[in-house]
Amino acid sequence: MLVLLAQIYTDWANHYLAKSGHKRLIKDLQQDIADGVLLAEIIQIIGDGPLLQLGDAIIFMAMIFEDFIFKAMVFGHKVIAPLHSTHLMLAWIENVDVCLSFLAARGVNVQGLSAEEIRNGNLKAILGLFFSLSRYKQQQHQQQQYYQSLVELQQHVSHSPPSADAGQPRTQQDMQSR
Repeated sequence: MLVLLAQIYTDWANHYLAKSGHKRLIKDLQQDIADGVLLAEIIQIIGDGPLLQLGDAIIFMAMIFEDFIFKAMVFGHKVIAPLHSTHLMLAWIENVDVCLSFLAARGVNVQGLSAEEIRNGNLKAILGLFFSLSRYKQQQHQQQQYYQSLVELQQHVSHSPPSADAGQPRTQQDMQSR
């Protein structure tokens, strides 16, 4: 059952990543969001805007360069310093923690989730996170529909012709009968 849910949420996230023109898609949900970078991208896409200012934050990455893994701390687009694997793991946990804190501030339910569990690939924690993300997206969609219907109603009311008796003065007898 968990594997099926993982595939459903992988497809769900990849739909939004592909729709936004993102080149990197999720192949393995447990591994691909572990560093927090792709998770931040997904959150930004789901939120319909630049929710996380990744260019202003320190992002930690592992890059493959000519078959060697180059681990570096990146600020914006500038590589600042190479990192050891211990520092890299702590940095990834920090990235995920920033994502969770950001989501909590936006009202997304992240109670019971920890950055360490997500970084370590705990499938139940990851599925819980993606369930909360999908509910957040669904609520956004419902709000947009609600506001759109209000706009349409307002346009309909402002463009409807006045009723036949709208401009007529009422007699005292008319007022008493109503």
